[in-house]
Amino acid sequence: MDLFIDGTVGRLEARYSEAASATGVTAVLCHPHPQFGGTMNDLVLGALEPALLASGISSLRFNFRGVGGSEGKYSDGVAEIDDVVAATTWVRERSVGERIILVGYSFGGAVALSAQELLVPECMILVAPAVGMFGQQHPPTAPTLVILAENDQFVSADSTKGWFGDPNTRVEQISDTDHFFFGHHEQITKIVREFLITTFID
Repeated sequence: MDLFIDGTVGRLEARYSEAASATGVTAVLCHPHPQFGGTMNDLVLGALEPALLASGISSLRFNFRGVGGSEGKYSDGVAEIDDVVAATTWVRERSVGERIILVGYSFGGAVALSAQELLVPECMILVAPAVGMFGQQHPPTAPTLVILAENDQFVSADSTKGWFGDPNTRVEQISDTDHFFFGHHEQITKIVREFLITTFID
C-alpha cells in the first residue's frame, strides 16, 4: 500500500506491507544517505523485508524529507529523526499497541540509533550503521542485530563491532563484500530471519 504520512515539514512518501500472518509487530525501515542516492527502494532494504514478512512482521518503508515524493529538504540527519518518529507514530495510531522494530541501513542506521530513545523499539536491526555520523547516539539496549561488511569502504567493521558492547546485541560480519553487499543480499535475508526466529519471535 503506497501512502503519505504527515511529517513535521510536510508529507512523507511511504509504502506499507502487511504480513500475511501478522504478529502485532511492524518494522520501520530507514534508508541510506539521501545525498548519495538513498531511497526507500534500496536493494538492501529489499533484502531485509522478506525476512520480516516471513516472520509475521509488517513493514513500513518511507522516504526521508526531500527524497522522492517526500516534502522538505535534507537536514544532516538531525531533523530526519522527526521523520522516523512520524513514521512510527503512523504505525502506532493505525494499530494501538503495535510493537516496533527499528531497521536502518547505513545513514538510516545512524538515524535509527538517534531515534531509539524517543521511540523505545522492541528490537533493532542495523546494517552497516554509520555510527558517529552525527551526535547523540548510544548503543541499543533492546535486542539488536548488527550486520557488517568485511571490506566496507565507509563504515569500519572493526571499530563498529567495538562500539556495540551490550550482551543483547548480536554482530554478524559478511566476508568478501563491501558497503553495498552486492551478491550477498540473500545472506542478509537468511541472517535476519534466523535472528528473528531465535532472538525475537521466540
